Amino acid sequence: MIVSNTTPLSSLLKIGQVGLLERLYGRVAIPTEVADELDQAGSVHQGWRDQAGFVHIEATALGDPVLQLLMAEVDPGEAAAIALAVCSASDLLIIDDMEGRRLAQRLGLSITGTVGVVLAAAERNLIDDAFAMLELLRTHGGLWLTDSFLDSLRSSYRS
Repeated sequence: MIVSNTTPLSSLLKIGQVGLLERLYGRVAIPTEVADELDQAGSVHQGWRDQAGFVHIEATALGDPVLQLLMAEVDPGEAAAIALAVCSASDLLIIDDMEGRRLAQRLGLSITGTVGVVLAAAERNLIDDAFAMLELLRTHGGLWLTDSFLDSLRSSYRS
């Protein structure tokens, strides 16, 4: 099972590329908290459920002690996504928040972020230009990427 947090879905929705997740992973699971965050974005993500029909919403066990512990360290969406990944023994958690990533790694989860999704799509020839898409995510998708990060990535990336 592949689990995603809000930001990767939100960023890809904003640039009309959420289907990239389906082409890479097939079905993606999200906890109800992530669905709620996307719903609360109003017109920004209006119709996201139709655009992302491959996304399956998993109910969160609110009394889950793992979730309660995680919520002390990260926001509810990230905590719920990490808890879902742990409880379902997911193959991959897609998460961008640095603190959430650190926490997921401490728990032994395999993680990637939106940048990793784009690079994986380029490696599988699902997109033509990874860096053009990363720039679009930065300028229109709300993904925070510095020039120095992108320069470093360009110098180490071999497509």
